[in-house]
Amino acid sequence: MLTSRNAEVAEHVNLNGFIHQPECLSPEQSWELLKLKALHTGNCLDITRDVKRMEELGREMVEHCAGLLLAIVVLGGVLVTKPSLIEWEKVYRDSKSSLKAGKGLGEAYQREILSFLVWSYNDLPPQLKPCFLYLSKFGEDKWIKLETLYQLWIAEGMILSSDKREGETMIQVAESYMGELVHRSMVQVRFNNVESSLTKFKDCSLHDLMRDMSLIQAKAEDFFEEIHFQSGNQFHLKSTADSRSACTRLVIRLDEEYSSKKANDYFSKKGNEKCYRSVLLFGDSAPTSLPRALGSHVSNFRFLKVFSVENYRNFSGAFSHINFGRGLGDLVYLRYLSVRETNLLVFPSLKKLVLLQTLKLDINNVNYVLPWLSRDVLVKLDCLRHLYLPKYKVYVLGWKSKFRFNGLSKLETLENFNTTWCEAKDLHELINLRKLTLTVRDSFDILEIVMKNLGDIASSPSSCLRYLGVSIINCGIMLNNGLTILKQLVHAENLNLRDLKIYERIPELGLIFPLQYVSTIGITSLTLASSCLEEDPMPILEMLPMLGALHMFGRNPYVGKEMVCSATGFPKLTILYFYGFPNLEKWRVEKGSMPMLSYLCIGKCKKLEELPQGMMFLNSLVGIFLQQMPQDFNYRITREDGGEGPDFHKISHVPRVSINNQNYDSMFSVFM
Repeated sequence: MLTSRNAEVAEHVNLNGFIHQPECLSPEQSWELLKLKALHTGNCLDITRDVKRMEELGREMVEHCAGLLLAIVVLGGVLVTKPSLIEWEKVYRDSKSSLKAGKGLGEAYQREILSFLVWSYNDLPPQLKPCFLYLSKFGEDKWIKLETLYQLWIAEGMILSSDKREGETMIQVAESYMGELVHRSMVQVRFNNVESSLTKFKDCSLHDLMRDMSLIQAKAEDFFEEIHFQSGNQFHLKSTADSRSACTRLVIRLDEEYSSKKANDYFSKKGNEKCYRSVLLFGDSAPTSLPRALGSHVSNFRFLKVFSVENYRNFSGAFSHINFGRGLGDLVYLRYLSVRETNLLVFPSLKKLVLLQTLKLDINNVNYVLPWLSRDVLVKLDCLRHLYLPKYKVYVLGWKSKFRFNGLSKLETLENFNTTWCEAKDLHELINLRKLTLTVRDSFDILEIVMKNLGDIASSPSSCLRYLGVSIINCGIMLNNGLTILKQLVHAENLNLRDLKIYERIPELGLIFPLQYVSTIGITSLTLASSCLEEDPMPILEMLPMLGALHMFGRNPYVGKEMVCSATGFPKLTILYFYGFPNLEKWRVEKGSMPMLSYLCIGKCKKLEELPQGMMFLNSLVGIFLQQMPQDFNYRITREDGGEGPDFHKISHVPRVSINNQNYDSMFSVFM
C-alpha cells in the first residue's frame, strides 16, 4: 500500500493498481468534526445566544475548509484554545483571508491549505514558535524522540525559566510546551507507558503538509541553515537562511556515500563557523565516517551551545579522532553534547566544558577505552542534568580507581552507571536523580554497597527518583544473603524499580515476590537469564500488575516440563520472550490471559510439542517469532511445501509469523 497526496505518484508506481481517493467530508460531517475538536473539553457557556452564534461562525469557517480533514483539525486546534464568543469572532475575522474554498486536492489547493497552516502558526504563543520550527530540522516522516528534543530545546534557550513552577524541572516545562502543540493539533505524538516513564509523550512527528509549512516558515525567519553533502558530483547548500544573514543554527546531512573531499574542502575553507550556536549532524543510512576536516576544525565552532554527532564510528583519515577530542575542549559554551553511538575520543577535554547540561556518550556493542587521567573529569561538570554513559564494555587504562560522580548534585538522569568502572559510593550524593539505570557485576559486596546507597536515596524526604533500572550480573546471589537484597530492591516503596535484569541463578520466584505483596510491585520490564527455576514461574509473574515485557533465556532459565498462563494473568504484558527451556513439553494459555500481548518469541525449546490452543484468543498479537525449534514443531504450523499445518489455525490471525529466518542475536535485539 502506498499513500501520497498526488495521484500521479500512485499511477507511476502501477498504472493498473487501485487508487483510492478519500472523499472530503460533507458540511455536516465537517461541523461535527470541528465541534469534536474545538469543544471536546466541555466548554460551557451560560448564554444560549453565544452557543448559537459560535455554531454559526464555526459552520461558516469550516465550510471554507472544503471538507479536508487536516484543515478542519488544525482549525479545531486553534479554536479549542479560545473558549469565548469574542475570541471565536476574532478567529473568524483573522482567518477569513486564509480560509479559501478549494477546487480539489491538487497543488493549488495544497498551497491554499499551507497558507492557512501558516496562519495557525502565527496564532501560537511566542515561546512555542521556535519550538515548532525546530521540528523541521529532522527528516520527513521521522519520529523524533522527545527526551532528546526537550534537551535540545533547553540547551538552545527555548524553554523559559519563567514558565517553571515550583517543584518542576525544565524537562516538565518542555513537555508542557509540547502538550500545547498537541492540543492545537499541530504535532502528532505517541505515548509512553505512564507508569514507567518520566514523560507522557514518547516521540512526535509532523504531518507532511505541516512539515512543509514549518520549512516555509523556517526559511522566512532564517531559522537554520542546511548543508547536504551527497555522493557523486552533487553538493547542495540548501539554506533556509539568506547567505548574508547571521543564522546561528546549522544542520549537516551526509548520505551513505557522500563526497568526503568536498566535505573536507568545505570545512577547511569556511570562515564563519564561529557564528554558529548549534550544529546537528545527520547521516542518511548512517555513514560510517565523518569528514576529517570537521575533526581538525571543530575548535572553529567556538560559540556552540549544541553539538550533536551521532551514529558514526570514525573520521575519515587516520588519528583524526584525536584532533576532534583536543579541539572539543575549546567549545566552552556547550550546553548539549552528543556523540551517541560513536567511538570519538572526548576525554579528557570534557573537563573544560563546565556549562554542559546534557552529555551523551552511550554506545552499544563496541568497547570504549578511557584514559586514566579522565577519572575525575565528570565531577567538574557540576551543571550536568542528563548523563548517558557508554553501555557496553568500558576499559580504563593505567589506573585501578574508578570514575567519580561526587558533586553532581544537579543530575536528573543517569543511564548506564556500571560499578565495574564507576564508583558506587558516590550514588548517595546524587540527590536530584529522577531516572537511574545501573549495572552491578561480579561482586556481592558491591551489590550491598549499591543497595545501601539506593536505600539512602529512597529514605530521603526530598527524593526525586521516579525510575530505577537495575541489572545484576554474576554477583553470587545464591551463595550470599541474596534473597534479602532482592526483596529489599523489589519492595522498597520510594525506589520505583521499573526495570529489573538478573543474569544468574536465583531463588524460586515465590520467595522474591510473595503473593501478599505482589500486587504492589511496579516492575514493567523483567529479564531472568540462567535462573535455573524449578517451579513454573508463570503463576507468580502473571500477577505482576504493571509487567509489560518479560524475557527469559540463557542456560536453563526454567527446567520444568509444563507452564501455564491463567485466564486473568499478565494484564499488561505486550512482549514475551523465552529461549532455551530444555525440558518444556507443554504450555497452556487459558482464554483471557495476556490480552495485550503484541510480540511473542519462542526459541530453542527442543521438547515443546505444539503451540497452545489458547493462542487463538490472543487477538492483539502482531508478530510470532520461532527460532531453532524442532522440525516437527514447525511442521505443525507450516508444511515444507508451504501448506498449512494442523496448528496453523491457532495463529492464522497473526499478521507476521517468522520461523527460523533470523539468527539468535538479531532476534534477541528485536525483543530487548
